[in-house]
Amino acid sequence: MAQALVPSNGSAPSAAPSTGDLVKSMIAAVVLGIAGGGAFGYFAVPVGPAPAPVEEAKPASVAPEAPSAGRFPSDALEISIPSIIVDLSGEPKSRVRLDVSIVAVHGTSEASVLKNEVREDIIAYLKGLTVADIQGVRGLQNLREQLEDRAKIRGRGAILGLLIGGFVIE
Repeated sequence: MAQALVPSNGSAPSAAPSTGDLVKSMIAAVVLGIAGGGAFGYFAVPVGPAPAPVEEAKPASVAPEAPSAGRFPSDALEISIPSIIVDLSGEPKSRVRLDVSIVAVHGTSEASVLKNEVREDIIAYLKGLTVADIQGVRGLQNLREQLEDRAKIRGRGAILGLLIGGFVIE
């Protein structure tokens, strides 16, 4: 076995590659890198501008839609409700301060009655909650949806939505 490692001329093999072998390896690496980069550029990068998307033909009788400014009509009324402070149920005892406004249809004559009814409904709902019910993003989103649904039902079509201006748990 030891004889297989010794060349036939009888001299011992050199331990390090020669300088010529190192230069040949570096030239081969550079050529392969250039060829690989060229192939990548040829196959991966598109040539020229992207084709324009084909638009669907619209009938001439359809008027263009006006851009919407927001969630509510521009003539809607914002009725602010005084700050609501409620003790939550459960342990540890916590208190919530909520600043809300209702958005009503323009020309609503019962604004003060609606404001008081919605305020009482929010207080009743909050008294039944615990801190765990309103923790996190999902809890806050659920609270907002519940309060808005209750306000719309209470408003009998006069309330378009509910806006939360401030929410503090202490």
